[in-house]
Amino acid sequence: MPDLLVGAMICAVALGLGFLAGSAYRASELRKMGEALEELRVKNRDLSRWLQEYKDIHARDSEIATLIPSMVRRLAERHPQGALPRLAVRLTKELFKTAQVALAIAKKDGSLLVTEGVGIPPAWKGTLTLSPRDGMIGDAMREKILILREEHAARRGRPELSDLERAGMVPDAVIPIVVEESVVAILAVAGSAGRMDRDRPYASMLADLVANAFQISLAIDTLEQRAMTDPLTGLYNRAYLADRFLVELRRARNYGFPISVALFDIDRFKMINDRYGHPAGDAVLRKLASFLRERTRSTDAVVRYGGEEFAVLMATADSDVAFQQADRIRAELEKTPFVVPGQAEPVQVTISGGVATYPQDGQTFTDLIAVADAGLYHAKENGRNQVSGPRPIELRPE
Repeated sequence: MPDLLVGAMICAVALGLGFLAGSAYRASELRKMGEALEELRVKNRDLSRWLQEYKDIHARDSEIATLIPSMVRRLAERHPQGALPRLAVRLTKELFKTAQVALAIAKKDGSLLVTEGVGIPPAWKGTLTLSPRDGMIGDAMREKILILREEHAARRGRPELSDLERAGMVPDAVIPIVVEESVVAILAVAGSAGRMDRDRPYASMLADLVANAFQISLAIDTLEQRAMTDPLTGLYNRAYLADRFLVELRRARNYGFPISVALFDIDRFKMINDRYGHPAGDAVLRKLASFLRERTRSTDAVVRYGGEEFAVLMATADSDVAFQQADRIRAELEKTPFVVPGQAEPVQVTISGGVATYPQDGQTFTDLIAVADAGLYHAKENGRNQVSGPRPIELRPE
C-alpha cells in the first residue's frame, strides 16, 4: 500500500511537472507569437506609411507635371517692367502652398531689397533691406544653392538670424535666383504645407525657370534701352519721346491734363565744332544734356531729338508754365559757361527754343512737334538766344 501511494504521488508530481512545462512552453510560444504579431503590426504601419508617402509623392509629381507647362508658358511671356517679380512670387506660392513668400532683388551695393511678396507686411515692399551675409540668406548668396532651415541649423550648430527673421519672417527655405554666376534675387519661403526637403528638385526647377526669365527680360530691356537711348548723351531719343507722348496723351484725355513740348537748338553749333573741334562739340552736347536733366522736373522727359536739337516733354504743364520753364532754362544756360576738356577758355553756349501745348496747339505728337519747331525757327530768325511761343507752321528753307 505504501508503495502504491508513493507511485501515485510520483505520477502526480510527474503530471504536474509536465503541465507546468507545457504551460511554460505555451507561454513562451504565445510570447513569441505576440512579438511576431507586434513586429508585423510595426511593419504594416511602416508599409502603410511608405505606401502613403509613395502616393503623396506620386500625387505631388502629378500635380507638378500639371503645373509645369503653365509655369513655363507664363514665365516665357513678355512682362511689363516690375511684373516678373510679382509673377515669380505667385508661382512660388502656388508651387509650395506657402503662407509667406518674399522676393528681394540684389542692389548694386550688394544688399537685397524686398520688392514683392505675399503674406508679408506691405510696408516691407521697397523699404526692407537685407544683408547678403547673415543667416540662411548669407548661405544662399555664398553657395548659390537652395538652403533649408534644417541644413543651415546643422551647419551652424544653431540657426543664425538674418534681417528677414529679425523683421518677423522665419523662412523654411531660401532660393537664390542665379543669372550668369551672380545672384540677382532671392525667394524666401515660410509656412510651406509640404516638406521643403522633398520639394527640393521642384524648388531648383523653379529657380532655373525664374532665372531664365530674368535673364531674357534683362536682355530685352537692355536692347530696348539701347534702342531708346542716345549713346553720346545718355538721354532718351526721338523714338522714346514719341512713345512717351502716347502714354501721356492717354492720361491727358482721361483727366483733362495739358501736355507741353519744348524744342531747343544750340545756337551756332557748327561754329563751335569748327573753332574747337568735334570732340569739344561732343563735350558740349553731353554737358547740355546734364544741364537739362538737372533743371527739369523728375516727371519730365528730356531727349536728344537729333543733332544739336533737344526736347523736353512736360506732362500736366500748360502753355504758360511750359514757356516759363523753357525760358528759365535758356536764361540760366546763358550764364553758365561750359568748361570743355582740352580748351583753355570756357565755351559760351546759348540756345533757342519753341513751345507747343496739347490740346490747343495740336492733337497729335506730329502736330505739337511741328508747332514747337515753327516757334524754334522763329526764335532763330529773330536773333537767337530766346524762346518763342506757338507759331503758325512754316516750311523751313532748305
